[in-house]
Amino acid sequence: MARFVKRGNSWQYEVSYTDEDGKYKKIRKSGFVKKADAITAAADVELKLSKGLRVTTKDITLYDHFEMWMNTYKRKKVGNVTFKKYKNTLMNIEKYFKKTTLKKMTRNKYQTIINDFSKTHSDATVERFNTQIRASLRNAVDEGIIAYDFTKGAVIKGEVPKTSEKDKFLNYSEFEKLMNLAKEKLDPRFASRFMIFVAGATGMRFGELLGLTWDRIDFTKGTIRIERTWDYGDSGIFGPTKNEQSIRVVPIDSQTIEIMKKFKVDQQKILKKMGISPEYDFVFYNVKDGLVSNNAVNKKLKELLRQLSIDTPLTLHGLRHTHASILIYKGVNIMAVSKHLGHKNLSVTMGVYSHAIKELEEKEDEHIKLVFSEVLKK
Repeated sequence: MARFVKRGNSWQYEVSYTDEDGKYKKIRKSGFVKKADAITAAADVELKLSKGLRVTTKDITLYDHFEMWMNTYKRKKVGNVTFKKYKNTLMNIEKYFKKTTLKKMTRNKYQTIINDFSKTHSDATVERFNTQIRASLRNAVDEGIIAYDFTKGAVIKGEVPKTSEKDKFLNYSEFEKLMNLAKEKLDPRFASRFMIFVAGATGMRFGELLGLTWDRIDFTKGTIRIERTWDYGDSGIFGPTKNEQSIRVVPIDSQTIEIMKKFKVDQQKILKKMGISPEYDFVFYNVKDGLVSNNAVNKKLKELLRQLSIDTPLTLHGLRHTHASILIYKGVNIMAVSKHLGHKNLSVTMGVYSHAIKELEEKEDEHIKLVFSEVLKK
C-alpha cells in the first residue's frame, strides 16, 4: 500500500510491504516535483513486489555503483583502450556527482548535472557519458536499489563545438597527394610511413593495423583478413575486433599489393641481417622499438601533411574517415562501405558519413534529372 506526502516543494512516496521473512518494511523515495511522478514510481515498486522481485532499501553512491559495475561487466570483457573510456567516465562521475547516492538522484538533479558537464564537453562526449551511466543503472533497477532509471529522457547537448568536418577529412586532391608522398622512400626499419599508406588504402583501424601479421595478407587474391587486433594499452596482447562485424576481409588494389610485397621482402632482409626475431610476424614493426606507437604514426602523419602544406589537423583515425568518404563520394554502395569498414550496423555509417552522403545525394539529383530527361525525349 502506497502513501504520498508533500515535503516542501517535492513529493515523497512510502510503500509498505512484507519481505520474504515476514518482516514488515517500508520503502521511501522523495524528490518528486509532481505527485503524479511519485505515484508512477510507487506503482512500479508495488508491481515489482507483486511479482516477487527483490526491492531493497540499501543505498550506494553513483561512483561506487559504476565502479563495481565497470569492474564486473567490462574489465577483461573489452580491450584496454575501451576500458579506459569507462575509467574516464568514473573519473567524471567523481568530479560532477561527488558523493550523490542513487536513491537521492532524481531526473531533475541528473539533468542539472548533465547540463553542467555539457558546458565543457561536446555532444559526443556527453552522449557517451550518459550512455555508460545509463547502462550501469539497469542492474540497480533490477535489484531494486532504485525504482526507476533517472537518466531516461535526459537532454543531451554539449556546448563545446565538435570537431568540424574539415578537421576530420581530407578532400580527394589532398588525399591523393598524401598517399603518393607516403609511399615514397619507404624504409623497412621504420613502420610509421608504411602504416599511413596502408591505412589510407584500406580504411583499417589502428588496432587492426597494429595486430596485422603477414600471414593475414593474401597477395594472390589481393585481400587482408581481419579477425583480431593488438591491444596497445597495458596488456600488449592480441584482442578481439571492435565488434562481430569487424571480422572481415578487406580488398587491396594491385599497386598496394606490389608495394606491400616489396616492403615485406626488405623488412625480412633487414631483420635477418640484424638478428631480430619478433615473437609475431608483424607487418608494422620498427627495428629499434618494436611495434609502432599511435603517437609515432600521428607525428609522422603531421609531418607529411606539413610537407604538403595541408593544414588539416588529421589523425590516423581521420585517415580512415577520409578513405570511407572517398568511397562514398565515388559512388560505392553505402552498405558495401559499412561492411568494408567493419561497422556494427548501417546506422553508424550513415551517421558518421552524413556529409559525404549528402554530397552524393546532390550529385545523384542531377543524375535523376538526366534519366527522366532522356525518357521524355522519346
